[in-house]
Amino acid sequence: MKKILNLALLLMACFVIASCSDDEEVTQAPAVRDTQTDMQVLSRFIDINESTNEYYINDQKKTRASSYIYDTDQQELQKVSPVNYEKFKKDLAELNNRVAKSIADPKVAYIVLSANGKTVVKKVKENVNFGFELSQNNASVASTRALPSVLNIQGGRQTTTGQFRDASRTIRMTISLDPFVQSSYYYFDVLSPDAKPNPDPDYSTPESVAFSGTGPLMNNYFTWTAYWDAQGTDGLFRWEFKGRGNTPSYGQIASCSFSY
Repeated sequence: MKKILNLALLLMACFVIASCSDDEEVTQAPAVRDTQTDMQVLSRFIDINESTNEYYINDQKKTRASSYIYDTDQQELQKVSPVNYEKFKKDLAELNNRVAKSIADPKVAYIVLSANGKTVVKKVKENVNFGFELSQNNASVASTRALPSVLNIQGGRQTTTGQFRDASRTIRMTISLDPFVQSSYYYFDVLSPDAKPNPDPDYSTPESVAFSGTGPLMNNYFTWTAYWDAQGTDGLFRWEFKGRGNTPSYGQIASCSFSY
C-alpha cells in the first residue's frame, strides 16, 4: 500500500513539473508583430533596379543614419514574420508584372518608378511626340499661374480634366497621393489624347505615362511638353488629361493639379 501511495505522489509531482514547464514555454514564446508593422519595415528596404525596371527588397540597405552604427535595420528586418515577408514579395512581383506590361504596351511612352524618395522617369518608346520629365527643381520653383483643371485618379475608373486651351507648350503636373495608398503600392496611367496627331491613323501611337511605386511620392512634380500639332491657329495649345486607376482597384489613388 505504501509503495502504491509513493508511486501516486511521484506521478503527481511529475505532472506538476511538466505543467510548469509548459507555462514557462508559453511565457517565453516570441511575440509576433502585426502585419502592418512588418509591411512598414519591409517598405524601407525597397529599391529600384534601373537596369531591369524592377522593384526588389534590398536587405543590405541602410535606411537610417543610426543603422551604420547600431545595425538597427537588420534587427528590425529579422523580426519580420516569414508569412508577411512572402506576402510582401508577392505584392512586389505583382507590381513588377504591371510595369513589364506597361513597357510592352505600345501606347505607353514613359514609365515612372518611385520608392523611398527615389523617382525614376524612363522613356520606353522611340516614336513619342510629346515630352515628359521629372521636374528637377521640384517645389523650389513657384508656379506663376495655377490652372483650374484637376485630375482625380480613382481605382477601376477612367477620369478626365476635359479639354482646355493654354498659351504655354509646357505644363507642370503635381501629384498628391492619397494617404491610404501610401501604405501599399500603386499603379495608374495618365494619358494625353493631344500628345499625338489628330486624326491619328496609327492606333498604337504612344500617348500615356504609367506611374508606379510604393510609399509616399517624394518627388511629385512633373513637366509635360505638348506635341506641336496640338497648337491651334489662335496660338493656344490643346490640352486634356485622362486618368486610369488600376491598383488599388477602387477608391481615390491620387489627385493631379496643373500649373504653369
